[in-house]
Amino acid sequence: MENISQWTIQTLRQDKSLPTWLEERKFEWIPLVKNTLTRLFSGESLIIITDKERDWFMQYITTSINRSSNRPYFPILSMKSILPQSQKLESDETEQMLIYDYLDNLFPQHYFFWYIGKDERSLSTLALSKEGSFLWIFDKNLQNNFTLQSTDPLLDIKLMQMYNIFNLTLNAAILGQISL
Repeated sequence: MENISQWTIQTLRQDKSLPTWLEERKFEWIPLVKNTLTRLFSGESLIIITDKERDWFMQYITTSINRSSNRPYFPILSMKSILPQSQKLESDETEQMLIYDYLDNLFPQHYFFWYIGKDERSLSTLALSKEGSFLWIFDKNLQNNFTLQSTDPLLDIKLMQMYNIFNLTLNAAILGQISL
């Protein structure tokens, strides 16, 4: 069983899409992925939320993450599928408390968020207020967050590379190739 750090570096170097930029940021990336996988393996559910511009990416993740028939399914769902009206919610504290109550009832084994996008909506506030969420925030440096620039012309490619590495890491953890 290999250490997750060594495995990630080796996988990044062998990836044909050449995510060298992600290897340079391995000290930000690896702890976030390790925390996310640890929580998933302990039975928590992961709820994906994106800003409107990344809705396509949320659709891609939710249709592909559990596509493989060679591994168990993981509770990785979109907020849109759980609460369809969530795209229209206000950043009202009462509304957020109602959402938390709803999610607490749906996921008694706990849940956390995977937020991808700009910090400009009520749903980003919801994700940011939940401790230990898997955050890919644009244009803003926060603690325990992976920051990307929304003006980066390669942003969509980088998102796909990050998802690919995350999915490969999930597979390696399932197969016992890495230790968390």
